[in-house]
Amino acid sequence: MKAGRWIVSLALLVAVAATTTQGVVAQTRVSIWSGVYTTAQSKRGEELYSGACKHCHGVRLNGAAAPDQPPSPAIARVAFLRKWAGKPVAELFTYLHDNMPPDAPGTLTDQQAIDVITHMFAVSAIPAGDKELPADPKALESIVIEAEAK
Repeated sequence: MKAGRWIVSLALLVAVAATTTQGVVAQTRVSIWSGVYTTAQSKRGEELYSGACKHCHGVRLNGAAAPDQPPSPAIARVAFLRKWAGKPVAELFTYLHDNMPPDAPGTLTDQQAIDVITHMFAVSAIPAGDKELPADPKALESIVIEAEAK
């Protein structure tokens, strides 16, 4: 009988711990619309974009490809936000860091990749805040891309 009570108690403890952990995870998720980058950071990203990205993604980040390049996707505004909606910034960071630019993938530093992402956010009218977006994939897991402010 004691063993049965112990098993039931343990099962309840595990259930409560799992529920509490899920609540904490849900509470720590942050929207990109809550000011997750700084204006200075997006300015650095704009400078990088002008050199490495503009050729393929266009001046307006609308996916306007250069004549000698295949079409590229929009990386700002509604189309971009809808495509990435519900995904963590970590996923975008990893994709950009590992695959861009196409002629030299993986050559952007972590800081360059995150700065370019903040420029994409700024062009998408996502408000800046007072803290820089970190170039840390684990920290970026808790920041969610949403198509619109809620």
